[in-house]
Amino acid sequence: MRKILYSLFLVTAIVACQDLYDAPPQALLEVKLINEDTLSTHVPKVSVYGVDQDSIWIYQVKTDVFRLPLSLEETTSFVLLLDSIADTLTIRHSNELIFESAESGFYHEFKILDVGHSFNQIDDYEVTDSMVTKNWHENIELYIFSLPADDN
Repeated sequence: MRKILYSLFLVTAIVACQDLYDAPPQALLEVKLINEDTLSTHVPKVSVYGVDQDSIWIYQVKTDVFRLPLSLEETTSFVLLLDSIADTLTIRHSNELIFESAESGFYHEFKILDVGHSFNQIDDYEVTDSMVTKNWHENIELYIFSLPADDN
């Protein structure tokens, strides 16, 4: 009987602790790729590496929308491989520490101040929403040169 009560108490305590300590939300930059050739439906194979970060955020995924974390520094840089053609994307931003709740604590939100890029596969960009918040939505559109579908 004691073992059953002890087990029941232990399970209740574990479930209660899971509800108490939620992970804080994370504000991620959402990037959308748009082909310059409006008739092209080609979706590039994307890899993204963080500059001065020991991270591979995306590795050879066919996608035209992806999310990336911003650093707590004033600038964050990434190397984007779009169909194996390398470009650098640099985002200058400010950040603000936001208190979410006693259960999950604090998280950072960002405001995009400026964007820079190389011109290998990326032709231009547009900041569609400069606020990078916990509610994920498109922040930057990158206009890319189209490749024929069989070049991949």
